[in-house]
Amino acid sequence: MLLRQTIPERELDPLRKTFPDIRRKDFRKLPNGNYCVQVSFITTGKFACGSFDVLIEYPYNYPISAPKAWVQKPRIPQKTPHVFRWDETGHALICYLRPKKDWHLSYTSYEAAKMIETWLTTYCRWTKTGDWDFPEAGFWDHLFRG
Repeated sequence: MLLRQTIPERELDPLRKTFPDIRRKDFRKLPNGNYCVQVSFITTGKFACGSFDVLIEYPYNYPISAPKAWVQKPRIPQKTPHVFRWDETGHALICYLRPKKDWHLSYTSYEAAKMIETWLTTYCRWTKTGDWDFPEAGFWDHLFRG
């Protein structure tokens, strides 16, 4: 499929809006055939809680389906809200959007990165306050489609 062959080329520039130093060689293929790239988010502000290494996995039918976001470091505790599941090594597949409602075919890695960043900020706030306050779909519609 043509889209799978061009994911690194298509997504490099959108990701550079958030991660300026990213390069083509940072993308790799996973054993399941999907492309992925690992990026680091640094939290800031009142509830900052360090940096997060996140593996962004592009499913076989991307951009029809949203990328998956696996937090590699630090470990996300099992009690954390809005996590789909943990893999066998303890990495969390985070629920940073409602796939059928918050993802649009025209979105790129930039939009995914912003949503992932919002999830991470929400997670940091939750670890300090116990409140999980994650934006709903209307927020994303306004931000990216408005």
